[in-house]
Amino acid sequence: MTYFSLWLFPIIASLLSFSLRNKSLNRFLVLTHSLLHLGFGLALLVPQTGFAAWFGADSYAQIFFLVTAILYAAAAFYPLTGHNALSPKQSSIYTICLMAFVASMDSANLSQNLGLIWVFVETTTLASAMLISFEHHKQSLEAAWKYLFICSIGIALAFVGILLLLVAQDSHPSLLLSQVTSGIGSISPFWLKLSFVFMLIGFGTKAGFAPMHFWLPDAHSEAPAQISALLSGALLNTALLPLIRMKGLMTAAGEGTLASQLFLGLGILSVFIAAVFIIKITNYKRMLAYSSIENMGIILIAFALGKAAETAGLIHVMGHSLAKATLFLTAGNLYKIFGEKDYSKCSSLLSRHPASAWLWILGFVFIIGLPPSPLFISEFYIAIGLLSSANYLVLGFWIVLLAVIAYGLGKAVLNITMGGKENRVKLPLMSYLPGYLLLLTAITVPVIVLKLLSN
Repeated sequence: MTYFSLWLFPIIASLLSFSLRNKSLNRFLVLTHSLLHLGFGLALLVPQTGFAAWFGADSYAQIFFLVTAILYAAAAFYPLTGHNALSPKQSSIYTICLMAFVASMDSANLSQNLGLIWVFVETTTLASAMLISFEHHKQSLEAAWKYLFICSIGIALAFVGILLLLVAQDSHPSLLLSQVTSGIGSISPFWLKLSFVFMLIGFGTKAGFAPMHFWLPDAHSEAPAQISALLSGALLNTALLPLIRMKGLMTAAGEGTLASQLFLGLGILSVFIAAVFIIKITNYKRMLAYSSIENMGIILIAFALGKAAETAGLIHVMGHSLAKATLFLTAGNLYKIFGEKDYSKCSSLLSRHPASAWLWILGFVFIIGLPPSPLFISEFYIAIGLLSSANYLVLGFWIVLLAVIAYGLGKAVLNITMGGKENRVKLPLMSYLPGYLLLLTAITVPVIVLKLLSN
């Protein structure tokens, strides 16, 4: 019944959308759902409402839910490209899939049962595949099928990991995290470690960690701008959360060292793969997709280090989500202005549309971790964590990779924004206002995270 409350509005709204097939109604339903969703996300932060206790939401669940809520509101208000050209049926399909996608992420983020988390993560795959292929051209259809195929294999492996976790428990096996933790002393270390490896590969595929990342660049670059923002800023986090929870179980069972080593290895590999591709490709949406792989790797490094670095990891989760969503929404503006995704063919954005140009520049500043970006704080504490754990070679390699990525992204940003004077282009206010609001919100991220962790 608890999770049904998250689905109540999407179910009613989907029935209305499917029955009436009215584009204006569909737009109203998505906006209403996003505002209700944001209100609920904020209410989870207030203990007096009792929502957090009712759902059993810990600080992780609150943070991940709030990120999804903020991004969904921004995506809902951002104009859908070609909305006027859509048929009522297409508009209804988009509306139904979008609300199902968000409700699935909500349920996965709030659940404390690994079995339910698996079900809801799989549901996000089904709902978001339709959204990725929404523009119905060859590349988007190929991206959607690749996404379905690779992520389905990953989710199947995660399911094997869940079954192995049940095998690891001697008596009264459970997938409820609190019950597994309470019986951690009797759990089989061998089966627990095997379960963790399968879940790391399975959920890690959905989270976009290298070398299981092959679906991500295509899906993120071919989806509509607002869907790309949700995929990168919200879905990757949803797949990451069960891995964070499993690492907690591993640590409680005395196997935290193995979990940390695997996290650290996958994290630095993800950053390396991102750096290699970012300096080679010229498709700016694919660059942003590889930047997502980089930042998911950085988050994994943070949680590998533990202690203060885990707090830095949560700050990085929120900061990356808000900054990357801003960049993907702005990339939608770029495509409207230039009709190209190759940044070598785009220039003079400052003269064509200054509001989008400055948003593009500020998004770059935030995503590479320059002040006032919260990523500056998170990366500083991650560096401290690497130093204190004597991972000097990893730290040096990581810093070099960050510099390479900053160079690759900076080259694209300068190429797009600079150039001769061109005629101004007009875009709706909601094409760029949500991006500015996301960056303003990002500045407050450290305060939000620290307050939640102190409760």
